[in-house]
Amino acid sequence: MEEKITANRLLKIKLAAGQKLTGCAIQSPMPAFAEICGLAGFDFLFIDAEHGPLSEADCLAMVTAAQLRGLASLIRVPAARPEVILRYMDIGAAGVIVPGVSNAGEAAAAVAAVKYHPLGKRGINATRASDYGLSLPMKEYMARANEETIVWPILETEEAVEQAAAILTTPGIDGAIIGAGDLAQSLGYPGETSHPAVAKAIERLMAAGRRTGKPMANVVRPGERVEDYYRQGCQIAIVFAYSLFAAAAKAFVAEARG
Repeated sequence: MEEKITANRLLKIKLAAGQKLTGCAIQSPMPAFAEICGLAGFDFLFIDAEHGPLSEADCLAMVTAAQLRGLASLIRVPAARPEVILRYMDIGAAGVIVPGVSNAGEAAAAVAAVKYHPLGKRGINATRASDYGLSLPMKEYMARANEETIVWPILETEEAVEQAAAILTTPGIDGAIIGAGDLAQSLGYPGETSHPAVAKAIERLMAAGRRTGKPMANVVRPGERVEDYYRQGCQIAIVFAYSLFAAAAKAFVAEARG
């Protein structure tokens, strides 16, 4: 019998193939919206447990809903500590998005928290991620998890710009997200993501991605076009659910009012 390709493995295959990917970020407990993202054709769900009210239980409900629709979930963890990452991985996330990674040492620590021996130090138990130990021998599950799980740091500090190549070439790092908002603040231009100094820093990050062959992601903000990000060299375009709803809501009200 042919082995079924899991949503997590499919996302990893698409990344390796260089396909242009889309992800939707959700910051509130909305399992139905997670399902809609899968039905709409997004490539992954970005569950934001750093900014917003999401608890671990909320994340579990969202991961489960997404999996019902064949959608892999990546969770932006609230802190990069191993004991925090472990709890989010054990609910069945495809991987983690790690905020504020500024150097190769921090990148390696994130990988170690996500991967099992010999690639990392993640603790092992019969949790939801491993189908409670019922589907595969734990040794086989651990090997598969090491192949399928994803680690994306967010590059959002001045130091990260300087250390981008070292971060991206850290074993186990699958690419990175550019955090333009916090990057602008780190450079001394809070709220000015279009400032020339910020644009220059972003281009340096993109250049590091090209040199290392690692996929780069960015957030498409209201009024921006996803095509422009792909043209810039991003492989992954992310949109926030709030932005989608806000745009559709404003358009509906405008049409209703003539």
